[in-house]
Amino acid sequence: MSSTPAMQRVMITMPPSLLQQIEESAARLNLTRSRLIRDAVEQYLAEQKRQELRELLKEGYLYHAERDLRICEEFAASDYEVLVGQEAQPARESRP
Repeated sequence: MSSTPAMQRVMITMPPSLLQQIEESAARLNLTRSRLIRDAVEQYLAEQKRQELRELLKEGYLYHAERDLRICEEFAASDYEVLVGQEAQPARESRP
């Protein structure tokens, strides 16, 4: 039993200059036109998903920005105390 999914044939139209670029790239990369176009579409769709995720993350960060800033400000003093305390301690010498 083959693990490769069945392929479906599709017909697309494009300007001759774009087809020429596809054929040149496919030859240079030692790929079929179909493989080159398939790879290009897969990369395009993956980039679209990444862009959608970036937008969702951005919305989430902006939505929670005020809350996160408040939390940061609440802990700023204690963070400062820890940092100052660490700097005040003499460096420990390692023993052999």
